[in-house]
Amino acid sequence: MARPRTHDDALRERLLDEATRAVADDGAAALTVRDAAARAGTSSSAVYALFGGRDALLRAVGDRAAARFAARLRDAPATGEPGADLLALGVAYRRFALDEPQAYRVMFARPGAGVRHPASGPVSEVPTFVVLRDAVTRVLAAAAAAPLDPDGPDGPDHPGSADGDAAAAGATGLWALTHGWVMLEIDGLLPWPPHERDARYVATLRGAGPGLLRAATHGADDPDGPRTP
Repeated sequence: MARPRTHDDALRERLLDEATRAVADDGAAALTVRDAAARAGTSSSAVYALFGGRDALLRAVGDRAAARFAARLRDAPATGEPGADLLALGVAYRRFALDEPQAYRVMFARPGAGVRHPASGPVSEVPTFVVLRDAVTRVLAAAAAAPLDPDGPDGPDHPGSADGDAAAAGATGLWALTHGWVMLEIDGLLPWPPHERDARYVATLRGAGPGLLRAATHGADDPDGPRTP
């Protein structure tokens, strides 16, 4: 009879869960093989058998968090209308952070882990950032192609061409906005009760988002900064 498999997928997921909690609570430097094993109720040898060592476990924690985050963004409703789709990404972003705050902290808020792991490449190449940048590119392209009404609400702030620099700048501005909001929210620092936050978040994106995109297309060329309608 075959011997039972003790180092199985369930144990692997349990180790990842406990390692995620450890990194989210105390930072990447605090993660050890022995502590992760003890938290998961197993032995250090199981960690080595499943991951190969501490650094591989830490990378796996970040990779799993990023995969879950990417899946949430992929599931955001897509209508084909660039502005609505970009807003849906922003809503999905916050929802993931609230549903999985420890995974979110591992990805973005802990030195040595997630996108801040020493082996990670530039943030601009992280797949989830690319998703946001591409969505911004579509919004800027649609705005640039729209007929310009000098008396309309956009007036002289009609976006320029949707080049890569503008899209990256717009995506970075939107990321800063959403990241700042969700970190305040998961740390319990927002002043509004939970039932008000959904609407306030969407209102913030709708209000600040267009200005950030205008800044991305005009700010670098305008010494006085982006103009407001």
